[in-house]
Amino acid sequence: MFDYEEIDRTVRDNNLPLQKIEGNEKDALLQRLYDGFIDGNPRALWESLRYVPHRIDCHMDDPYWHLPDIIDKDVVLYFIIDYWNTDFVVFKGRMEDIHTFIGDCDGLDEFYLMTPDYQELYSITDHDDLYYINVNKNKPSTLNY
Repeated sequence: MFDYEEIDRTVRDNNLPLQKIEGNEKDALLQRLYDGFIDGNPRALWESLRYVPHRIDCHMDDPYWHLPDIIDKDVVLYFIIDYWNTDFVVFKGRMEDIHTFIGDCDGLDEFYLMTPDYQELYSITDHDDLYYINVNKNKPSTLNY
């Protein structure tokens, strides 16, 4: 479970140039996330994905260690930290900075990385699963994955 002070500390201590998304912009971005990837209002977003996700095998490791092999360090993404689907902290930044954040921030359970064109989503779940969806390639879900 994340803590707002820990999130602020991580950005500050690592001098990360992440853009925090707030207010109406955050609301609109989260609406795009739900409209494009999520069915309903589940406790955990990954439980109700609209598409069958591709599960990326991390060989029983924490998916964090595999992100640099999967996503180029210069790719800009929305970084969406989910707090039991009751609140979200959203940043926009380069994968390299997001990866630094994830490695230093205590208490992250699940989060999402979404491309700015809203076509691709990576999800790291509280079960250490790493899922990937491309809306142009993945099949619609029947929620049986």
